[in-house]
Amino acid sequence: MDALFTRETKLCQLSIPLLLRLFEFIREEETTDEDLHFMAERISELAWDGVRMTMNEYESIIPKKMRPEPKPVYLAKAVKEDYSKTTDSEATPE
Repeated sequence: MDALFTRETKLCQLSIPLLLRLFEFIREEETTDEDLHFMAERISELAWDGVRMTMNEYESIIPKKMRPEPKPVYLAKAVKEDYSKTTDSEATPE
């Protein structure tokens, strides 16, 4: 019986920043029971692979449907905003 317990027991190692972020995600987002089970399964899979989980694994633990969409950055807008910060004397060469 002891050998069976030892063989089936696997510990997961989560960094404190990751653990806190997961707690925040669960508290702040509209997570369902299905989402929590998905997260638990992903953590379990990573633990069986021997991964020491850090913030690098956050994206793979959170369900895709819950991940925020990346915001596009437009180069023209960034250049315009940067240029508008300069004064007229800086903008014209002497």
